[in-house]
Amino acid sequence: MSVDIRTVATSGLLAAMVAGAFATPMLFPAAFADEPASIALRTASDLFPPPFDPKKLVKYDIVFDDTVSTEVQSTQLVKKIGYGQKTMVSIVTTPSGTYSSDALTSPNVRYPGIEVTPKARDDEDRFWISSFASPYGTGHSTAFSVGSFTYYTYSFKPRG
Repeated sequence: MSVDIRTVATSGLLAAMVAGAFATPMLFPAAFADEPASIALRTASDLFPPPFDPKKLVKYDIVFDDTVSTEVQSTQLVKKIGYGQKTMVSIVTTPSGTYSSDALTSPNVRYPGIEVTPKARDDEDRFWISSFASPYGTGHSTAFSVGSFTYYTYSFKPRG
């Protein structure tokens, strides 16, 4: 039984490389090995901010008195720059006064004759299912609401 010398040499070299790979981390101090992992974790948290929570959105009840006119005489769009962000603000002039879309829901600005109150938060998520059958087939729909967003799916299976 003859064994090729190249096969033995290749097997020995491969075994030495595997043993060296297992022994290499023991040659370096633990702090040196942990440092790149902590840098990667810090960078990952900067790259991926926490997701937006739609439950933080606020809805308002706005009630106009009889003294407030809703007949628009003129409208202007103004670009507002604040805290490093650009937003478009609508300024509306009516016979009863001038109103800003930015200030309408602000707690720091009050317009006479306009009452703005935040709606109570509805922390309850909703889910519903419906289905129906007809001579043409059956349909199924599902929907669920989270905050002010509603997701709706519908499927129809024709009768064969």
